[in-house]
Amino acid sequence: MYTTRGRRLHRSLLALPVAAVLAVGTACAGAGSDAHNASHGGSDAQNAAAVRGLPDDQWDDLHRSATTESPQKYEGPTTPVTAPENVKVAAITCLSILSGCVSPATGAEQAAKALGWQVRVFDGGGTPDKQNAQMLNALSWGADIILNIAIDPNAVQDGLRAAQRANVPVGAGSNGLDSPNPTIKPTGNNLGYAFDVAPDYAALGQKAADWVQADSKGKANIVVYSDKEFPSVLALQKGLLAGLDKCKDCTVQPLRYFTGNQVAQVLPQSVVSYLRSNPDVDYVFIPYDPAAAAVVPAIAQAGLGDKVRLISVLGSQENLNFVRKGQVQVADAAYDNLYMGYAMLDQTARLLSKKPLADPRGENLPYVVLDETNVPEAGSDWHASFDYPATFDGLWK
Repeated sequence: MYTTRGRRLHRSLLALPVAAVLAVGTACAGAGSDAHNASHGGSDAQNAAAVRGLPDDQWDDLHRSATTESPQKYEGPTTPVTAPENVKVAAITCLSILSGCVSPATGAEQAAKALGWQVRVFDGGGTPDKQNAQMLNALSWGADIILNIAIDPNAVQDGLRAAQRANVPVGAGSNGLDSPNPTIKPTGNNLGYAFDVAPDYAALGQKAADWVQADSKGKANIVVYSDKEFPSVLALQKGLLAGLDKCKDCTVQPLRYFTGNQVAQVLPQSVVSYLRSNPDVDYVFIPYDPAAAAVVPAIAQAGLGDKVRLISVLGSQENLNFVRKGQVQVADAAYDNLYMGYAMLDQTARLLSKKPLADPRGENLPYVVLDETNVPEAGSDWHASFDYPATFDGLWK
């Protein structure tokens, strides 16, 4: 069960004022429409609630629930839209060496073919200076809209103001600033995005919790790492901790924080040191794949790879390779980034044609927990099983 200290800290974190935290990487948590909650949150909540006293022969059912995609069929927008012609879309990645930043842009390029639009991808380079510069480059190119992928709007105010002066809208993906996650407004007089397409991070966190409980048969001793820089992380963390709270025989260690600039050196050393000081810990949760990619080799080199099982979030190909090999990381809470690209262009079509945006803004983007039972083939991202490209194409004709 939870240690007294761990439970007290856990409950205090559930009350974190997520709306007060700035956004960068992947998104926040929250409630969507009633239909969305009925199809997603209802079943996930029932699964989590059933964990207390779960018989041994039902752990497989909980695992199956966690590793089954949500939703299992297309639940995006159904209202057609007549899109404008000859639109130039600038997709700016957070950093183009990260597959999670590039895949949504690839989805946008693929979707643009059905619309007859032109998409140009700009590498944000991983720093606000480069991301602002690329927004200016996109305007010089003649973009009709800019789509920022996993880029904090508060960090690119120069670019947003330049776009505003040019009367060019800016949308986004993977930040968790919009429904089904709680809407997070820009701080002070800062400008924000016209929309942000992201999965339901809290629901994905619940799936991750279900997976940990099923994998450990309700006996996990887990340390959860978090990063306050990303509202997506805090949203997913809320769902994760709420799910683990229902595991009566699990131990959740006090939450541990790090920052993005600590990923390369400080975080791996910190994780290894913590595991050596707490030898009973057998699960490690890292909130996003690039950080996990730095931690996995450190755990292996420390000789702790056979003692702990790591789970992360995003579905990056490097991390999925760890999962395939059983190399420390054994699961990844992933979402369909190609779908994100389609959904961003769908929202763009609605915005530019002056039609209401689809609600929730994330367009019920599919998500799942991947492990050895369902990880895609090497070199492949995870995609939902249903044919959403054809559905989106039909909406735009």
